Amino acid sequence: MIARFVAVAVGIWLMAAPAVLDYGDPAATSDRIAGPVGGGIAFVALWKVARSLRWAVFPVGVWLVIAPVVLGYDDITAWVNSIACGLVFVGTVRFGGVSPDQFGGGWRTIWRPELGTWPGAPEPSAEQRAG
Repeated sequence: MIARFVAVAVGIWLMAAPAVLDYGDPAATSDRIAGPVGGGIAFVALWKVARSLRWAVFPVGVWLVIAPVVLGYDDITAWVNSIACGLVFVGTVRFGGVSPDQFGGGWRTIWRPELGTWPGAPEPSAEQRAG
């Protein structure tokens, strides 16, 4: 869970970094898009039911690592910031593990095949269960 908070903090930092570190486009635009996307995904992945969503931060981190080359950043500060934040995003994906809790259950949560009824339906009588 700490890894998700770190990723959220990096996402917030990416939104502020162009103003704080004083670099412009195209690095600023890339950071202002990747920051809320990566941070938002990490925020949703805080909940156990959405924990596997953390893997969606991985491509955002990879983008931040390759963006300086692809977009041709001209400021070394933007290069370092983008690569560092991208590596943090990629690194935090690995932590968080699988939740021991199970969520959902598919159709079994709706249909009770042992009774042949839907939730909320009246319980079958003994004669109906005997068949």
